[in-house]
Amino acid sequence: MSGTVCGMAAARHPVAERRRALHIGLSVRKAGSKAHGGVQIPSILRVIQRETDARRALPSSSPHAAGQARESVPRTKQPMTYVVTDNCIKCKYMDCVEVCPVDCFYEGENMLVIHPDECIDCGVCEPECPAEAIKPDTEPSLESWLTLNANYAKSWPNITQKKDAPADAKEWDGVSNKLEEHFSANAGSGD
Repeated sequence: MSGTVCGMAAARHPVAERRRALHIGLSVRKAGSKAHGGVQIPSILRVIQRETDARRALPSSSPHAAGQARESVPRTKQPMTYVVTDNCIKCKYMDCVEVCPVDCFYEGENMLVIHPDECIDCGVCEPECPAEAIKPDTEPSLESWLTLNANYAKSWPNITQKKDAPADAKEWDGVSNKLEEHFSANAGSGD
């Protein structure tokens, strides 16, 4: 039991505890420290990753999975909560890379993708994208983007440090048909 609500003790919810641990990991990572209160941040992130992997492995008929709306979305081989979509093409802002606690972004010549085996579904990247190119997989019609992210994450280099966006990024933000007309399968430079 910890914390109080209106003078009453309140128990911490397990999900809230994991989010708190993740927040500590982000704060400590940005500060450049490796520990917080004697707890090694990489080990906290490994625990969160194991729990996420275990949750993903639950069969859809499981009572634990039944209450999760995202389980009803048809998926490709690799389950993933967030995907990078076409608005990233030629915009390639990298604010998302800077906040990702597990470094699951991979760099192409003119866009980024998320590696499905590394994403821990924390969601901190989504609000950071100025182009709004990162979407949760609960949105309709993202199956092709799940596949694209999974395929290119295998061959493109990992990126963990934010770089400058292209000079003309704002001009490309919101342009339609970028996948068909402007996507490059070439790898970026990575870190």
